Formats: sequence, structure tokens, C-alpha cells
Amino acid sequence: MNFTTQIILLLGGLALFLHGMNVMTDGLKAAAGSKMKSFLQGMTRNRWTSLVAGTGITAVIQSSSVTTVLAVGFVSAGLISFQSTLGIILGANVGTTITAQIIAFKITKASWIMIAGGFLAGFLFKNKVVKNVGTIILGLGLVFLGMSVMSDATAPLKSYEPFLDLMEGLDNYLYGILIGALFTALVQSSSATTGIVIIMASQGLIAIEPAIAIIMGSNIGTCVTAILSALGKPKAAVRVAVSHVLFKVIGVVLWYVFIPQLADLVEAISPGSEARQVANAHTIFNLANTFLFIWLVTPISKLVVWLVPDKKKKEERLFPELHQFYLEDVSLALDLSQTSIAKLGESVLEILKAGVPMALTGKEHELVELRYKDTFIDRGHAEILTFLQNIQSQSISKNQSHILERQIEAVNVLESAADVVTTSLVEAAQHRIEKNFEVSSDTVQRIAVVHKLALEAFFMAVQFYTEDDSSADDTLAKEQFKKELQDVRLYLVERLSVSDDNRIDIYRFESEVLEGIRRIHALARRLKRKAG
Repeated sequence: MNFTTQIILLLGGLALFLHGMNVMTDGLKAAAGSKMKSFLQGMTRNRWTSLVAGTGITAVIQSSSVTTVLAVGFVSAGLISFQSTLGIILGANVGTTITAQIIAFKITKASWIMIAGGFLAGFLFKNKVVKNVGTIILGLGLVFLGMSVMSDATAPLKSYEPFLDLMEGLDNYLYGILIGALFTALVQSSSATTGIVIIMASQGLIAIEPAIAIIMGSNIGTCVTAILSALGKPKAAVRVAVSHVLFKVIGVVLWYVFIPQLADLVEAISPGSEARQVANAHTIFNLANTFLFIWLVTPISKLVVWLVPDKKKKEERLFPELHQFYLEDVSLALDLSQTSIAKLGESVLEILKAGVPMALTGKEHELVELRYKDTFIDRGHAEILTFLQNIQSQSISKNQSHILERQIEAVNVLESAADVVTTSLVEAAQHRIEKNFEVSSDTVQRIAVVHKLALEAFFMAVQFYTEDDSSADDTLAKEQFKKELQDVRLYLVERLSVSDDNRIDIYRFESEVLEGIRRIHALARRLKRKAG
């Protein structure tokens, strides 16, 4: 044997295999589009629908990591519970078995045709659907080509005595599990481990029982990937990683003593086809574990929350969901930033509600508290803008670029609205306190009517960021606001004739408050336009 040549062939085949998996996954993700997000969110009503969602999406896009990122993002945004993600994770484990089933088909001879056909489809056609299908076929062709190269690299081992002696040592299943776990952790792909085991089993280099042990070990090896990917990530991501570890490790421990029985079962199902036996063992192992653990999601979720508790003190970040972890999926990142904008809008709305009454009648200490609240808005504004800036640095589509521009403008509008109260109206109120004059109760009531209309407009604008519906016609509300605003303005002009030493100061103050309300209404309309 020429060890150098065989090792180069094996590594080159593995590289082709892994690259093919990445290409195929990218094509499947592009073909699935943004529909997988709405499907996943809509299918988390209970553990069973979550299981179906996780299985379906992972089977389609062949990437449990993408499914996990989506699930973690929804948890961080408060759209689904952590318990719901457990069903999704279990479903993703089942979905990944499709890869092993595809690999088990002996169509490696068609790899070059698939590569050529997939490339030409992407190169010659402009239609996105055809291009995506071409990418999928190209990736699958590379997977099979990689398997063919690895098969050629391992063929000489059939007559290499030291290797055959090593394989006999794998009768100790613990060694097989350890090898599977270490190799998977090294290459960061359980599919690669499965592919190599299928090749070795097909060539008679390994018996079915140690092959099953290695496959089980590969399931533990994927936990290393999950743990590493969770380091420095949001709490929800850490909990998902811990859940992965629990499901996989407990599953392997439960099946360890039943490896001979599982081997007998798959040999009976697929006699004479070692490749199918390995793939079926992988599928049965994950299916059985899934249907066992699906009944235990409640106690397991409580255990994981206990193992990874929330911080006792408040998180330093106002919007912890805006984490760079979610930049892996731009569409999800934009959804999370929109959710954060809605939260910021609700905080601004609270300031707007309190601002005008405090400006008209509030005490000095109340104004200080109101101004202090603006620091929250400033911090939130900075956090969201930083996240949007990070999204902008990613590779984004034209439509995503438009959404990003609207969100940046919306965040700026929210900060401007808060500044109207915490800067302009607070300064006007401090002037009122210094001059020591009071606004009449009749004037307060009239201004309150206009203020209420402005608040309603702002509330509706913020709602568009939570309900994603900017189709409502508010023409009548706009006209009503104009009329009420004009009526109060005329009223204030008429009040100029009242005999009062502070009449000019009072008029200027009341007009400034009224102008602040007009600006709030104008910003509300601007915010609504940016939500559309």
C-alpha cells in the first residue's frame, strides 16, 4: 500500500463530500426561501406539531443547524417557548437521517452527470428555481463523487492485515462509539462519519454491529459541535446545546446493550445490503429516541432550565435577542430587529403618554424621572442600530436592503419622538416652573383631546411592527387631528386677550406643548409609512 496516496485520496474525498453537503444545503435553503420561518413558527402549537416542523424543515434543507438557529431566534424574541424547541430539535434529529438514506443509494457512478447537469442548470438558466435545483443536484453530485473517491482510497484496506486486526478490536462497542464521537467532532459532520461507515460496510471492512456503534458515537460527536457553537451565544442557544447533549447521550446509553438486537433487525429488513443496513440503523436509532423523548419534553425542559438558569440580575443588554449569533440567517435577523423596534416603540409610547400631562402640570422631580427614561431609549436606539449595521455588512438581497433601510429610519423616528418629550417639552415645563404660572383646567382638557389623538396614531404605527399590517386607512383620523389641533390653536389665540401678567409666557408655553403634540403625530405617520 502507498499510504501517502491513500491518505490524500481519503482526505480529498472527504473534502469533496463536505463541500458537496454545504453546496446542497445552500441550494435547499435558497429553494425553501423564507417560507420555512413562517412554517416553523406556525407549527409550534404543541410537542407533536413542533416535532413535525423540525423533521419537515430539516428533511427539506438538510441542515439541523439552520433549523436550530431559527428555533433559538424565535425563543429569544419571545415568539415560542423553550419547551417548544425541544420538539423541533427532536424532529431535526429525525430529519437528518434522510441524508444517510440518500447516501446509501449506490448511485456514485452518476456523480459526474449530476455535477455537469447541476452546473449547467445554474450557468445557462436565469430562472431562480432552475438555478436552485441545479445547485442542489451539483451538491449531491459532489457528495457522491467524494464517496467514490473515499471508496477507492479504502479499497486496499481489504487485504491489509493490521487494519483488519484493528477492526476486530471494534467488537468492544465502547471503542466504536469513541471513534465515531471523536471523528465527528473533528470533521464537524455526522453525515461524513455516516458516509464513511457506509462505504466501509459496503466493502466488508467493518461488521454491522461495530458500524452501529460508530454511528451512535457520531450522534454524541455532533454534541461537541452544538456546544462549541453555543459558546458566547444567547442563553436560549446554550439551552438548546444542552438539550442536544442530553438527548444524544441518554439515547446512546439506552441503546448500548441493544446493539446486537438492532443489528439483527436491520439485517432482516435489508438482507445483503450493508449500506442500507447502516442507514436503517441510523434512522431507527433516531426515530426510537425521538418517540421516547417526545413524551418527556416537559421534565427535560425543566431540567435544562435548572442546569442553565437565567441570570439573577437583569441582563445588561436591553434587547438580548439582537445577538450576532442570528446574523447567520439575515431574514431571521431582520425579524428579530423588527420585534425589538416594536418593543422600543412601546417604551417610547409610555414616555409620550406621560410627557404632555407632566409638561402641563408636573413637578420638577417628575420631569427629572421622565428625562431619565430617555437614557433607556438612547441605549435601545444604539443597540438596534448596531445590530442593523451588522446586518448591513452581511450578504443581503435587494428586498432585504429595503427592509433594512426602513428599519433604520423607524428607529431614528422613535428616538426623535422620545426627544420631543424628554427634551423640548421638559425644557418648556421647567420654564413654566421657573415662572411659577399654571395652565387653566379648560386648556388642559382641550390639549388632552389633541394629545389623545396623537397617541392613538402613534399606537397604531407601533402596532404595525407587531402585526405586520400597514393597510389600514387612517384618513379620517388624520383630518380629525388637524381639525382639533386648529381649534385649540384658535382657542389659545383668543386667550391672549385675557388680562394676566404672565399671559405671553403662558401662551408661548401652551403653543410649544401643542407644537410638540403636532410633531408626535407627524412622527407617528412617518413611522407608519416605514412599517409598510
